[in-house]
Amino acid sequence: MALAGAVAVIVVVSLSIHVVMLQVLWVPFPEPKGLGRLGLLYPIAQSLGLVALAAAALPWLSRFHGLARGLIVGMLFATMNGIFRTGLMAGLTTTDFGGGVAGFVQEALHDLILGTLAVMAVSFLRGTAFRFMAAVALAAASLFVLRPMLASLLAPIIAWSARHMHPDVYLVPYGPNILVPSYLLFAETVIACLVARFVITLRAVAWDRTGLIRYVGLILLVRGTGAMMFGWGPIIGMLSVSQFFFQDLVMALLIHAAWRRFGEGGADVDS
Repeated sequence: MALAGAVAVIVVVSLSIHVVMLQVLWVPFPEPKGLGRLGLLYPIAQSLGLVALAAAALPWLSRFHGLARGLIVGMLFATMNGIFRTGLMAGLTTTDFGGGVAGFVQEALHDLILGTLAVMAVSFLRGTAFRFMAAVALAAASLFVLRPMLASLLAPIIAWSARHMHPDVYLVPYGPNILVPSYLLFAETVIACLVARFVITLRAVAWDRTGLIRYVGLILLVRGTGAMMFGWGPIIGMLSVSQFFFQDLVMALLIHAAWRRFGEGGADVDS
């Protein structure tokens, strides 16, 4: 019960940063235009985060069968990025949930496959340099092979879903009909990031005794907000992307505090 209360507090505090900046301070949504090759920073950062997540969770994953390990990491990666929330919120703002079906199916399959590949990579590769190269390779595979392949295979679903794409009916400032489900659905991301903190293994080091810095870095990589802030921000506006960066930063800090309160040392061992 106390942990559920902590999740509720984390949801409200972290998401409110984005909501207040958007609706009270009128900070606009970031528009990722004119980025050129810098646009690649986002998928590369997420791929690095996925590989780091798979590597840090590998000791805990050893209790599962090989294929299950990849599916677990892929599912964790997808929910940390709010795959259900993204699809449902698009339906709520447009009043047509059909428009988000193709994106949900495509992203779910993409994340499950990429998670499986990430687990395979960290299972066979040792050393930071090799795993870094594997992450870059996974990002390239995602962009140039996996996404085009899924788009081709799912063409009928994509075509059907496209017929249900509509402009937003509800616009900023949002009312309770949008804000209430937005807060409730953000619990998906918070819970997934909290689960990740409980299952990853971060070896104690002198400069980061509790793993705080590495966990925060992991979240900012997996969700891509670190790349948005410092890679895209100078071009498309650091203020606009900061609403998501600070939301995720505060969320990660509060989750780490909750982990220390409710389960520190349960999953972390030297490896």
